Amino acid sequence: MDKTAYVLIGVVLGVLLNAIKEWWFQKGKSKKDLEYLAIRISCALNSFVNGCADVVAEDGLCCGQPDQDGCRSIQTKTPNFDPLSFEVEWKALPANLMYEVLSLPNQIEAANHKISGAFEYAASPPDYEEGFEERQMQYATLGLQAHNLASTLRSIGKLPHQVTPTPEEWNPVQFMKEEIDKIEKLQEERNARHKVLMQEINESA
Repeated sequence: MDKTAYVLIGVVLGVLLNAIKEWWFQKGKSKKDLEYLAIRISCALNSFVNGCADVVAEDGLCCGQPDQDGCRSIQTKTPNFDPLSFEVEWKALPANLMYEVLSLPNQIEAANHKISGAFEYAASPPDYEEGFEERQMQYATLGLQAHNLASTLRSIGKLPHQVTPTPEEWNPVQFMKEEIDKIEKLQEERNARHKVLMQEINESA
C-alpha cells in the first residue's frame, strides 16, 4: 500500500471519528436539554394546577359574605401559563407533546371566553350560579390536563414522580375531579327540572 492510500485512510478515519464525537456530544446535549425542559415546565404546570384548584374552590364569597351589593363576585385571580416565556429547547420534545404544551394557552383563552359567556348570558344575580359553575368546570378541566402534561414530562425526562398526597393532606387533583362530578350532577338536575317545566308550560298552553 503506497503512501497516498495511507493518507486517504487517515483522512477518512479522522472524519469518521469527528462525526462520532459530534454525534455523542449532541446526544448528551439533547438529553440535558430534555431534562432541563422537563424540570422547568413540569414545575410551572404544577403551579398552574394549584392555581386552577384555587379557582375551583372559590364560591364567590369573601370570608363567607357577598359583596356590598349582596352578590357573589369573583375573588380569586385565574392562573396563567406562558410556555414561551421559558428559555428551553422545545425541539427536544416529541412533536405531539410539544403541541399539547404550547397549545395550552389557547385552551385557557377559549375557557375564559366560555366563562365570560356564561356570566353574561346564562347567570343572573345575586348568585351568578351558572357563571361560577362554568368557571369551576373549565379550570378543573384545565388543571387536570396540566397535571397530566406535567406527569408526562416527568416521565420522558426520567424525573422522580410527584409524591401523591396522603389521605390527610389536601389533594388538588382529586379535589378537581370530585368538583367536576358535583357540577355535572347539578347541571343534570337543573336540566331535568327545566325539561319538566317546559313540558308543563307546553301542556298548559
